[in-house]
Amino acid sequence: MSSVLSQIARMSRVIYKKPCRIKNKESDGPYNKMLKPKVSNWAVGITVAPRPKENQYYTRTIDSVIRAGWKNPHLFIEPDTELAERHLELPRISRKEKYGCWKNWFEGLKELVEIYPDADCYGMIQDDVVFCRGVRVFLEKILWPNADVGLVSVFTPSHYTEDKPGFYRRNYGGKLWMAQTFFFPPDRARNCINHAVCTGHDGDRNIDNIIGRWLYRIKKPPYYFSPSLSQHIGETSTLWNNNLNQAKGRKSAKDFVGEDYDISHGMTDESRI
Repeated sequence: MSSVLSQIARMSRVIYKKPCRIKNKESDGPYNKMLKPKVSNWAVGITVAPRPKENQYYTRTIDSVIRAGWKNPHLFIEPDTELAERHLELPRISRKEKYGCWKNWFEGLKELVEIYPDADCYGMIQDDVVFCRGVRVFLEKILWPNADVGLVSVFTPSHYTEDKPGFYRRNYGGKLWMAQTFFFPPDRARNCINHAVCTGHDGDRNIDNIIGRWLYRIKKPPYYFSPSLSQHIGETSTLWNNNLNQAKGRKSAKDFVGEDYDISHGMTDESRI
């Protein structure tokens, strides 16, 4: 892991100093070429669902998102969810009835686009992940990795891990794994909220599979960053009662850089949320 972190540090300096000179390889990765338009205006949402007090991961997730650089994430809150006092001032939409995982996520993305129409990037984060530090600043220096990008994820499940740092294309259609940290270019976000694959889904789960199908249909693949800049921390699920969604095995990152690692080290932060 130490060698990988040193590679990231070198990559970060190169991206910061010469963002448009990184060669874009013809293979499936790593893709590290920053393409314009540059990202500086963010709209980031977190879907939040109630859990037993001992498993309220969302409090840790919200804190981690803020430490990663997004100071005012927009919360999309299911009924009967108790927020920590420090999070009560964050912008939020409280559902009057239970939406479920897919509907809360999809409606949340639509609401982000409506509330923040001028955003350069729309991020949808689920409530059971943590990040390393400085992710926002880092992404502002590296997005977007390729012209055909459908979305990027900074959480990378274990079986997507690669040896060299960078974004890797994962065009798996309906077999796409893990939707914990999806970030969309503006035109892709608008396409998603209006596409029949997404608007026609009436289930309560499988965000990753539905979004994978949509991306496959529009021929715009997702890119996952390796090593993972985020980790899945959920031990219980609001959807599954048989431990199928526990944060282990393929549903966790095996190369997470750690919550204390600052991916933005050596960069400047000139943008605002």
